[in-house]
Amino acid sequence: MKLIKTTKSICPEDLRVLDAELWEIDGQVIIKKTCPEHGSFEDVYWSDYQEYMRANRYRDDGTGLDRAREIKLGCPYDCGICRNHRTHTAMVILDLTKRCNLHCPICFARGGEEDYEPTIEQIRGILEYTQEINYPMRVRVAGNSGGEPTLRDDLPEIIRMEKELGYEYILVLTNGIRIAEDIDYFKKICGPNVFIYLQFDGVTPEPYIKARGRDLWPIKQKVIENARKIGTNKVVCVPTLAKGINDHQVGDIIRYVADNSDVIRFIVFQPVTFAGRIDKTKLKEMRITTSDVMRLCEEQTDGQIAKSDFFSLPMNQTLARIMTKGRIRHDLRVHPHCGVITVINKRKDKLFPETRLIRNEELYDHTRRVFDLNQSTVKLAWTVVTSTIKYVHPKLWLKVAPVVVALSWSMMRPFTENRLWKNWFVVSVMHFMDAYNFDLDRVQSCALHYGVIDKEKKGRLIPWCTMNSIHRPAVEEQFATQAKEKEPLGIA
Repeated sequence: MKLIKTTKSICPEDLRVLDAELWEIDGQVIIKKTCPEHGSFEDVYWSDYQEYMRANRYRDDGTGLDRAREIKLGCPYDCGICRNHRTHTAMVILDLTKRCNLHCPICFARGGEEDYEPTIEQIRGILEYTQEINYPMRVRVAGNSGGEPTLRDDLPEIIRMEKELGYEYILVLTNGIRIAEDIDYFKKICGPNVFIYLQFDGVTPEPYIKARGRDLWPIKQKVIENARKIGTNKVVCVPTLAKGINDHQVGDIIRYVADNSDVIRFIVFQPVTFAGRIDKTKLKEMRITTSDVMRLCEEQTDGQIAKSDFFSLPMNQTLARIMTKGRIRHDLRVHPHCGVITVINKRKDKLFPETRLIRNEELYDHTRRVFDLNQSTVKLAWTVVTSTIKYVHPKLWLKVAPVVVALSWSMMRPFTENRLWKNWFVVSVMHFMDAYNFDLDRVQSCALHYGVIDKEKKGRLIPWCTMNSIHRPAVEEQFATQAKEKEPLGIA
């Protein structure tokens, strides 16, 4: 038992900021905090201390936003983004509606409990504000969420607007019901670099009945069938994992994706977040962490995908900046414990992690030591060439750049538009925090930001984990009240 670090967290009862500590206890990382009014709380932060420390080696803090807001109430209450924030926006998430065609027992956004949505003009304002506040960095990804965004008939128009405003990659975060039942609508929202971020909790009816309230397995299969019919390979399967619900299907989900990799090129496992509608009394029996998912991948694929095949999201940002001589106009230096990623190649009936052909940890350490943007282009190119020869297996030399970029989560195109990688797919884990495992240090390096309407400006940006742990009720109450009164919602 030893103290790993001190940080700040929040009380799950009244959301006040508390001192917190991370401890190694019996091989796990435990977060502890005490509220003077509500007592002590502890939760599993990462279930594997060794993997926690391995990820921690690759911390690479960003420099923050030049145009961030002034600090008034103190972090994390100033979210929008304040000057304590270290990372720019990698993806802006837009709740296009509160309407939903499901009433999931585990919904962190409480979808379907209200019936209101922003106008096209308000959405444009948020998108423009996102680029303005992040300048000179450029936000490349817009995620359309809700509620259920496909309930909007004008979603194709919104997607066109996002592209016109310079967003290169568009995500539609959906349960899949409408695009399973209406292939014509599916065609309308598809297009170059439009990804279907599909809720996908398992490969049998049971997980859906428990987590979503109905059997959606036929719906998921129909989405894949429709995607194949219309010729898109930009489906991302997003399983929300919870112990006792679908943690036994991690390997089956991976194999399903491998068998359908002509259509599905990404898996994003998301350990369940104890925010919103979920029964919080089941925290201890349902909690699952990033390192749990890594272990389950290894156990349920018979070691074909091992824990060691995953790497922390920010680790290859240094190499990416070298390869672009600093012209990479986005910054993915997220917190090392936000997520992990690997790249898998299906070889006949076997799953082979291509990351095994890169001595990635040594490559990272080397490039970080020699990184200097003041060097000439020739010297930087020489660094890339010599690093590739030394740390990358010859079988991967011609493909190393896309692999590095994929590992840094900065591009999706190589795995959807090039025949060289037709059997490849990405497996990642992204664990969003809640009030129980909330770590202010992580929040300040969050790169996924909700874009919401603001009274004073065209928009406001709120990190994912503070939005769902702290700010969502107040934001939505303001939005709902103004919408009912038909007042302008903060358009400058």
